Amino acid sequence: MIRLLVISAAIVLHLFSYPILVWMISKTFYYHTFSYWQTFNFGLSAYFIKTVIIYGFSLLVVVLWNRKSQSLPLKEKVDGQTNEQNFIRSILISDRNNKKQLLEVKDILYFAANSPYITIYHSSKKYLHTETLRSLENQLDGKQFVRIHKSHIVNIDKVSAIQSRQNGDYDITLLEHTTLRVSRSHAKNFKSKFSEHNQLALK
Repeated sequence: MIRLLVISAAIVLHLFSYPILVWMISKTFYYHTFSYWQTFNFGLSAYFIKTVIIYGFSLLVVVLWNRKSQSLPLKEKVDGQTNEQNFIRSILISDRNNKKQLLEVKDILYFAANSPYITIYHSSKKYLHTETLRSLENQLDGKQFVRIHKSHIVNIDKVSAIQSRQNGDYDITLLEHTTLRVSRSHAKNFKSKFSEHNQLALK
């Protein structure tokens, strides 16, 4: 309703201001001065429909643009939820007896490269898994699992302490007292994720 009133006001203003502009120009630059009402009646009969179409089309463009702008955050939110749902929650592994077992990702301490496999350090024991560290990293929630070295990805939930080596590297201690090194190339990202994670945990 408000948009309709605005567009109606714009049309009325246009129709009334057009004769004034014609009158001023004709009075300034020509010998013959066009009458205001004569020009108004002419504009009403000749340009009214065109004016309505132009302003109506402008209103339609603005409405569509606003809808697109308003729907963008929602789309990003939906995409975010979809990505979150796509993170793996468990990993299917085989033990030495070729027995299949599902490991809950949240219970994993860290992953270590052990070419051509990766070693999964679980809260109970360790397992070999036939996948690359890079491939696995793309499937994990980056807020919980962070690369700390070219050969290690750690579960931030399992980190109990972090200490600088004074050379750009860091040592982290896990809940079960394992110590791992954070290389300087991954230190900034790890510290940022670790700090953010713990602030959220405190809240």
